[in-house]
Amino acid sequence: MPNLPSAALAVLLTMAPLAVTAQETSEQATGMADVDEFAQAAAQGNLAEVQMSALALQKTNDRRVEEYAWTMLDHHGRAMGDLAESLGEGAALLPSEPSPEQAATLEEMRALEGTEFDEAYLAHQLEAHRAAIALYEQGEQVSDERVATYARTTLPTLRAHLETAQIWQAQPPEPLPQE
Repeated sequence: MPNLPSAALAVLLTMAPLAVTAQETSEQATGMADVDEFAQAAAQGNLAEVQMSALALQKTNDRRVEEYAWTMLDHHGRAMGDLAESLGEGAALLPSEPSPEQAATLEEMRALEGTEFDEAYLAHQLEAHRAAIALYEQGEQVSDERVATYARTTLPTLRAHLETAQIWQAQPPEPLPQE
């Protein structure tokens, strides 16, 4: 090390811990942004699924869609609670509405009826659950272990939802009994 005046050496030694602290704070902030981004997107996805499935229960003519919609209401409603629990106090910052894109899809679906609605609903479930799986796979990597565990434990359910939608989309409709 070159010969530094003792005052310069003292300043460098004093600043070294500050540089490490600044780096750690930056890493924590980046990790927190990842947690926040994941939590926002996961919450919006759960809200959209609950709203879409409530709509499906009003509009469907297909027993499979009705059954699937009840499952989505149950699972995504519970997932929303599990997400809030994993966030603790940070749950207060979760959105109370789906994203604008999700809201637009809901509006488009409101205009459909009967078999057209049922087919669009199942197609939407394929798209929504593929996106959710990709999101939750990223969520497994967030810095908050409680949130990462939430993502990890929710993924098998999302994969099962996708598989069910794929199977049912490939089958002919099963009309509900007329009342």
